[in-house]
Amino acid sequence: MASTQNIVEDVQKMLDTYDTNKDGEITMEEAVEYFKSKKAFNPFRSAISLFSVYDKDHDGKITIKELAGDIDFDKALKEYKAKQDKSKQQEKEIEEDVEAFILYHNKDDDRNITKKELIDGFKESGAKDPEKSATFILNEIDKNGDGVITVVELRKYYKEVQKLLNPDQ
Repeated sequence: MASTQNIVEDVQKMLDTYDTNKDGEITMEEAVEYFKSKKAFNPFRSAISLFSVYDKDHDGKITIKELAGDIDFDKALKEYKAKQDKSKQQEKEIEEDVEAFILYHNKDDDRNITKKELIDGFKESGAKDPEKSATFILNEIDKNGDGVITVVELRKYYKEVQKLLNPDQ
């Protein structure tokens, strides 16, 4: 069975696709126009097929509740939006972490971090073995092995860490 989040995403995609006036309902006219725009062989027949599946009360409109089926759509939508908000917050935190890492280690302002810059940063912080620490960090983050940590590599690394810390996200 599909998860509530998948259903909410599917409903949103259908509304985004067919609901041209964005009123939360899909009319027969909107469906026909959509199929015309996609050069369907018979747009009216395609719209009738869509309505035969989703217009449960046969009122000529497909509503959010009809698309969502038996789930509590209002609750599901709140949960979905909360999850999206959390995801946006995590993205913001990742960007802040990336910027902090760059600010601390990047001494030549090229937004890339070399092994020397890592070693210097670890020396400044009083690390026992700056060379070993720098090598470890470089091996963890520098996926293409060019000896430089880029912003893209940092973002990927922090996203991987975020997934490990929040596996249900």
